[in-house]
Amino acid sequence: MSSEPTSEVERLPLPDPVLTSRIVAVLPDVPASDLFAPLEVMVQEKVTVFSLPSSDVERFRTMTTVFGARATFGIHGVLDPAGSEELIAAGMAFCLPVAASAQLLSALRQAGIPAAPDALTPTEVRAAWAAGADAVQVVPADMGGTSYPERLAELAPGVACLPRGGLGSFAMRQWLKAGAVAVCMDDTLVGDACEGGTLPALRERCRSVRGVVTDLQN
Repeated sequence: MSSEPTSEVERLPLPDPVLTSRIVAVLPDVPASDLFAPLEVMVQEKVTVFSLPSSDVERFRTMTTVFGARATFGIHGVLDPAGSEELIAAGMAFCLPVAASAQLLSALRQAGIPAAPDALTPTEVRAAWAAGADAVQVVPADMGGTSYPERLAELAPGVACLPRGGLGSFAMRQWLKAGAVAVCMDDTLVGDACEGGTLPALRERCRSVRGVVTDLQN
């Protein structure tokens, strides 16, 4: 499991901020007004790559307008190929699609948007990679336990993996050590900050996960 391809398939590169920060904050499906303060805290703490739910293109436009100069935004969730044109036109930097059709993946590729379709088992991960995925979203990543990152690296070598789902700092460290290009963090990072939770707690969580990345880089 790494960013080195195992075939001659031509893949779109993930955005540089994803590869350098190694953290993607997966945001909940809440109104844009509930995202402003939490995102400001996260950006201040150098968590600057975000994935928004695919359900609201206006929310995406709002967040990219406000934070686009300081942050990178992608989309996650189930996307209808026929209804994805607005999101593509809105300028998503990457896509974490669920149950993506070949038609959707083709549209994203034609638009120059790297996509990481979802998979879980080694067989599914290898199949997605062999089909030409730019990366593979391993979800729910917490199902395999703490040994799964290393085992997946052995059973799906060379695959650019983006684990997502229920990952805390320890699991994040295991995935990055095993070669994941980045880790997609949802509730364990964002918590309830977008739903009235305390922002100081969010700030501490950001510092904790950033500390893991810094430690692995040293």
